[in-house]
Amino acid sequence: MNLILLMGCRFFLFAYTFCFLARAQSPAGSTDPFILLLETSDYLAEEEIDSSLQFNYQNIKYDLNKAEPDQLDSLGLLTAKQIENFFRYRKSFGPFLDIHELQAIPLWDLTTIARIRSRLTLLPMEWYQLPLSLNNPTQSLLTIRWRPPAPNQAETNSLPLWRGDAHYLRLTYRYSTSFLHVGITAEKDPGELWMNTRTKLPADFLSTYIMIVGKGKIKQLILGDYTVNLAQGLIHWQAMSFRKTPQLTLLKKSTAVFQPHRSNHEFNFHRGVASQFQWKHHAISLFMASKRLSGNIGYLAAENQFGITSFNTSGYHRTASEIKSQGNLSQVVVGGRYGFKKGMFSSGVNVIFYQFSLPLIPTSRPYDLFAIKGRNWNNLSVDIGYTYNNFHLFMEQALDKNGSLAGLVSVLTSLTKAIDFGLLARYYTRSFQSLYSNAVAEGTWPTNEQGIFFSMNARISNTVSVQLFADHFYFPWLRYLIDQPSRGHEHFIQLNYQPDKESTIYLRFKQEQKMQTVSDAVATSPLEAAYHFNRSHFRLQVERVTSKKFKWAVRMETSKIKRLFDESAVAESGFLGYVQFGFKLFTKNGAKGVFRFLIFDTDSYQSRIYAFTPQAGGGFQLGQYGFSGKELLLSIENELLRMFSFQSSIICTQKGNSGNILWRYSIQFALKLHELATPKIYSTF
Repeated sequence: MNLILLMGCRFFLFAYTFCFLARAQSPAGSTDPFILLLETSDYLAEEEIDSSLQFNYQNIKYDLNKAEPDQLDSLGLLTAKQIENFFRYRKSFGPFLDIHELQAIPLWDLTTIARIRSRLTLLPMEWYQLPLSLNNPTQSLLTIRWRPPAPNQAETNSLPLWRGDAHYLRLTYRYSTSFLHVGITAEKDPGELWMNTRTKLPADFLSTYIMIVGKGKIKQLILGDYTVNLAQGLIHWQAMSFRKTPQLTLLKKSTAVFQPHRSNHEFNFHRGVASQFQWKHHAISLFMASKRLSGNIGYLAAENQFGITSFNTSGYHRTASEIKSQGNLSQVVVGGRYGFKKGMFSSGVNVIFYQFSLPLIPTSRPYDLFAIKGRNWNNLSVDIGYTYNNFHLFMEQALDKNGSLAGLVSVLTSLTKAIDFGLLARYYTRSFQSLYSNAVAEGTWPTNEQGIFFSMNARISNTVSVQLFADHFYFPWLRYLIDQPSRGHEHFIQLNYQPDKESTIYLRFKQEQKMQTVSDAVATSPLEAAYHFNRSHFRLQVERVTSKKFKWAVRMETSKIKRLFDESAVAESGFLGYVQFGFKLFTKNGAKGVFRFLIFDTDSYQSRIYAFTPQAGGGFQLGQYGFSGKELLLSIENELLRMFSFQSSIICTQKGNSGNILWRYSIQFALKLHELATPKIYSTF
């Protein structure tokens, strides 16, 4: 471990020196903003971050002269005051003629413009004078992604228990215009059968949607699969969410109430019809959905009834038991939202009703005392938002079927041009329950938790900025693996240094303290003893764009975990480091790729370290690295033909000194059936 740390420190001294010596003139470049959001947010789902989840963060671009307040707010990159100043400027001076006019908007500094420029576009004025058939950009894209089984996959994935082969295949088709969007997704996971045994369709999972966008009172209509996002997520939120984050503009959830389901997630969506109506300051969103679910059915002896004990949220149907339970349950959901917005004030009322084919029955474990019971469930919430000068206040108060409450309130403000501040307080009673919810919380669900969250962003100079947050929380009731009320805290600070447009360096320290059940400790009651553990992570990363065809990044991260109740206990530690190169072989429509060499060494699984790994097709896999090993990654994207692109990735991982190597392959083909628009008319900046 000491040798690895020494080698890492020497390598970073070299990288730090090279960053300032290699001052060749090159275009501006940095890490993908979407990855930066993931890396600085509390997003630790051990699953693949599919490229479709990036849709709202990378693909949608809004025209400066047509953008609406809700659209800019949904980007999560601007404060309420910056949005207000944008529309005040456009109303006073008319349509934008040049992108450099953004610098004249109050509070829109160069950092803000650089952060949002990839999400905006400026169309020529003659574009709006064209007939509808000409100024309606169209895109049609067919994508096929295939991942063959690894040579030694049978040893690591219990392949003999699978009923299907180990191939992975996903097919997606997207058709999009300014008013019509159509999508189809078909997927087969490793181990699943090629034919769905219940639907008899040639795919284990099939998802479709049709969305019509209107310009009158009917703003939106979706048929098929979609996600629902209400207020701040206390009763329902299915879109991507970053939970606790130092990025203040993302602390408040802001996105469309309804979105087409573009991901391959097989549980977290609804299937039915959704529509949104708007008249002046009023908006009404209604939806109705019905779909089959997979789950486990058990018997509750105390009430002499059969019911649902758990749902299969993974979407896997590989083994005999998983196939047998596929689609064995049904769910009906009806709900809606009434929203009012005038000036800087907004409010809304949200309601949702559920009905299941069988009653939900909780376990007999103490922490499940307040879990949802029965065939029916409902939630209600009220939310308010208001902006006054540099202050923005938002809150949501929720109620469940049994009358239990949950609420949060937050204030965001710009203290100066260089300092942004945010404060969020939450109070979720121990008996409050909701389904498909995703609010700011330490736990998975907004229940049994009280806490206060503080965040601040400070721009010290043109090259130096600081992001930090602190969260203190308390759980008044028992939780999974914690047989007593508990409390804890989490602290985060990151120092960013950007000496020029091509170089970025950041230092990050994250520390958290939480209680955890200890099996080898002596309990003083029938419940197992729980004690405080302290976890800390330190990261140093250097990135450099050296030319139009080459960029590199180096990372070193350490972890440390210690039992605070045992002074004689030795702290467990871990290390992860990698060097990554991005390259482009040809100047135009050529091949580009990523090569990464990663090493890791941790004392145990508890001191593991996480890192995102790029996948073919633009997705990302959140990998966990425990014990010791090495990993090589090579990902290549080739777009020699305008209509055809090819992407592939190869990952080989060696754990310890055993000599066993795990290989993983992934291949994707994309066929552009129709271009978006001619470059002479449609341009971005």
